[in-house]
Amino acid sequence: MEVTKMKYKQVVKLIIDIAMYLIFVALMQEHLWDGLHEWLGIALFTLFIVHTILNFRWYQSLFKGKYTPTRTTSAVINIALFAAMLCCMVSSVLVSGKVFAFLNLGGARIGRTLHLVSTAWVFVLMSLHLGLHLAPFANKLKKHRQFLWAGRIIAVLLAAYGVYVFVDRAFYEELFYLTEFKFFDTDKSAALYFFETIAMSAAFATLSYYGKKLLQMKSRQTKI
Repeated sequence: MEVTKMKYKQVVKLIIDIAMYLIFVALMQEHLWDGLHEWLGIALFTLFIVHTILNFRWYQSLFKGKYTPTRTTSAVINIALFAAMLCCMVSSVLVSGKVFAFLNLGGARIGRTLHLVSTAWVFVLMSLHLGLHLAPFANKLKKHRQFLWAGRIIAVLLAAYGVYVFVDRAFYEELFYLTEFKFFDTDKSAALYFFETIAMSAAFATLSYYGKKLLQMKSRQTKI
């Protein structure tokens, strides 16, 4: 009974994580009318709160146990992601033109700046966070060698294209506030823009996945 309950909780967590990821990628586009963008944002933040509650034990364990390079890196990424998401939530309310407009809080200008930068960092940190948790899925692929190399090739090609998209969109300008506005290529379809955003995410996820493996390898060598 306890095992079944644990499996159910893991499935719920996975569904929430996938939903959060897909919603955030969708929110990175301009192909959404304002009302839908804001309601999807509310759905995202609701799922984020649920995600935080379901993983509250992780926060409780922050000051317990030994910190290895791998654990330290993971903690830094997770805490930074939490902080960036909070900034994203606050700025969303400040720039809201539909759902929260009745609050009339003001601060739209600083809210727009904070929203531009925080959403860019949430995207990067979310992708890095994703890469840290890819090992179980990669291990399952190892059991099926016919899919292993195909998976690796697809991952490398997707990540390489993601690097191109990162440069082509000048995404670094949003990260470091080198621009005041987010620019979109209106000639691209919503489907293509969605795919390109996932490719860019895959680049960061691949970086953290192999970065984690490298840290773990160095830790094992140090013990020897």
